[in-house]
Amino acid sequence: MEPIRLAGPADVLAVLPYQLGYHPSDSLVLCALRGGRLGMIERIDLPPPEHVEEACSSVVAPMVREDPEGVLLVGYETAAGASMLMSDAVREALGECGIRVVDRMVVRDGSWSAPDCGSGCCPTAEDPQPVPTDVPALADFVALEVAPLQGRGDLAALVRADGALVPDVAALLAARDVDGCDAELRGRGHRAAAVHRLRRLATWALVLDVGVDARPVEYLTAEDVADLVDSLLDVGLRDAVIAWLCPGTLPMELLPDDLADAVAVSLPAPVWADRGDGDSRGVVAGRRLLARLQWVARAVPDDVAAPVLTVLANYAWWLGDGALTRVALDRALAHDPGYRLARLLERMVDLGLRSPSEPSAGVPA
Repeated sequence: MEPIRLAGPADVLAVLPYQLGYHPSDSLVLCALRGGRLGMIERIDLPPPEHVEEACSSVVAPMVREDPEGVLLVGYETAAGASMLMSDAVREALGECGIRVVDRMVVRDGSWSAPDCGSGCCPTAEDPQPVPTDVPALADFVALEVAPLQGRGDLAALVRADGALVPDVAALLAARDVDGCDAELRGRGHRAAAVHRLRRLATWALVLDVGVDARPVEYLTAEDVADLVDSLLDVGLRDAVIAWLCPGTLPMELLPDDLADAVAVSLPAPVWADRGDGDSRGVVAGRRLLARLQWVARAVPDDVAAPVLTVLANYAWWLGDGALTRVALDRALAHDPGYRLARLLERMVDLGLRSPSEPSAGVPA
């Protein structure tokens, strides 16, 4: 999706839940602006007073690296004035770094006001206006059938283990001694390892098929999901899958020739990467693939989910979906805090680094 051009404050408030993926609450949102367009977005929970300085530093540093022309601050609060302490601190810190806060808005109970507007053109806390729901900037989201969830908890549920799916997968993995699979693979001969990879890539091909005639991902069996988990214990294969999912993040030429060839002949063409000339088909394919990867993540037991969740997080980050990236990494690291690739991606998101594919990627917390 192209960077969003804004007509005014109403557009910002209408679009933010779609950009974040959910309706924020008790949060401060920072929106970078450049050339009248909405760029990087950050969201952080409103901290208690004793943690304001720390919270302020965590969002100001990525915004400084972004070097925007200006920043909009939007406080979402359930109690009157609850967002102002954090908003004041962020505005002051940005100003000290030479970044102008062009406006501040507060959203409470579905209505908004602008505490700093002195011209009378914006609603006040005494006379707020409802947040609009039908501004032109939403047309692209509506066309893509994108709708925000009610809250961040609903977003986390998209990647949470599903009690109806996990037990069968867990039983199969226990029977396979999945912890020993990587050592077993290294002990095989080159030909046997290549055949093993091709079989696992065939299962990934089922997941990555986003064609109109694709088999629903729910048709995957517990054995298929166990194969996916097994495949990602092979770090080379894991990296190859991420490279195919996220073009531009890891050049395919850096993979061993045999692995690059196996991926190229086994996996569907990455149609989700084709987003040029206003054609929305690539975007639609990308969202469809995201939903398929989320289903796989929900089918995997917590104790072995870090690799699958990290693949999902890398793809979400590549799409510019910082909020989903965060919740996938949260679950991964909660159960495997030492998983290095998840830690690396978490650090990249913390620093506000962008995916090569997404010029307006956000880094919501």
